[in-house]
Amino acid sequence: MALTFHTDGDLTMAQQYLDVLAQHNAHVTCFIVGKWLDANPTWAAKLTAAGHELANHTYNHLTFGQLPPAQMNDEVVQCRDLLVRLTGQPGKYFRPSGTDDGTSTPPAAVLQASGAAGYATVLGFDVDPLDYTDPGAAAVTQRTLAAVKAGSVVSLHFNHAGTLAALPGILDGLAQKNLTAVTTSELLA
Repeated sequence: MALTFHTDGDLTMAQQYLDVLAQHNAHVTCFIVGKWLDANPTWAAKLTAAGHELANHTYNHLTFGQLPPAQMNDEVVQCRDLLVRLTGQPGKYFRPSGTDDGTSTPPAAVLQASGAAGYATVLGFDVDPLDYTDPGAAAVTQRTLAAVKAGSVVSLHFNHAGTLAALPGILDGLAQKNLTAVTTSELLA
């Protein structure tokens, strides 16, 4: 199963996420908010050196589906180009920002913008504990572990204290279910 994180926010908290993941030898896919990475460029190497995969989550993290097509293209391309500049790779996956439904086929405009930027895969998710609503660590842990199964893709977010507090319990719970957190590329290989 793959843990994916919408990646931005406070750097001290981001480091704490990396520390917990390292303690559990877990690797994740980081859907990068380009504006955040542009302001913190050393984090590209920090994340990849820790074994995490980088993916595109737009540059400004706007509600992607409400943007006009030209702005959709700009959001994807600007983040892609930043990833290439900092890592030499655009990342294999794109996830539109502002998406609350990870199982439906993305609208044609989303597929067009991502495809035009070179992304063959718009990655959804089947487990969403709604951690970004800050329901608390216990709720994030319970919701994640109740829904996750082999082959799942979980959508989580950096910069939320409840998610950070939930992460050790999620990783321990996955181990109890004989599941391992891997990058999306490892899951889909």
